[in-house]
Amino acid sequence: MLGISTMRITVVAISIVLVFTQLGCATSSGNPPYPTAWASIKSEPVQEGCPDLQGTYTNQGTGTFPPEAGAPPSLAEVFMAMARSKSATGPEAWKRSWPSIPRDAVSVSIEQAPETMIITFINSAGSHTPLSFRRYHFTLSEDRVDDLFSCRTLYAEPTLRFFNEPLSHTSTSILMAGGGGTSVALLKSVDGSLVVNWRSDSMALTQFVLGSGYRVDNLWYRYAPFTGEKPTER
Repeated sequence: MLGISTMRITVVAISIVLVFTQLGCATSSGNPPYPTAWASIKSEPVQEGCPDLQGTYTNQGTGTFPPEAGAPPSLAEVFMAMARSKSATGPEAWKRSWPSIPRDAVSVSIEQAPETMIITFINSAGSHTPLSFRRYHFTLSEDRVDDLFSCRTLYAEPTLRFFNEPLSHTSTSILMAGGGGTSVALLKSVDGSLVVNWRSDSMALTQFVLGSGYRVDNLWYRYAPFTGEKPTER
């Protein structure tokens, strides 16, 4: 029995060493961080580290980085992707549903409190469609996570991140296993614009010590303060 136990411990130890060896040989790639040509996101955090997001913004974005990613999605499209999420953090996994978000929204209003946030989509007829979110607090009795947010520091700036991942994926084969997901975070720039960080992480581990890969793709979208005028894309 002692010999079998020792053998098992040895196998586990070797496996751990191989994993750490692979991680040590991992390559990392991805897009650069927040564009320096845009207004700074260096803002003072409020409400226990959250950025001050209160205000009304254009539904249609005014900028994308990197620019080769194409025109920015509307804020309605960003949150529609979260509403349709098939990931373990999405509403479907928790047997929940979100209100129907209007594609024709003209503006988006954010009301913020220390423990809650309401994001309201307003169309040209003045119809309001609110989405309610709660600040995360650890509890064993949580019955959903698709409406949770937390605040943290991203690139040394206060950032609000949603738990709901619009996209997630896993892949396995004889030679490789991998997976990843996409998160949505909100920041505020000093010119009053709302900034969305659409971040996709993916990692692949090979069965041999030939290298592993970790990639982060940061897409940045900017939404100007709403003035009642059609925004100009830059």
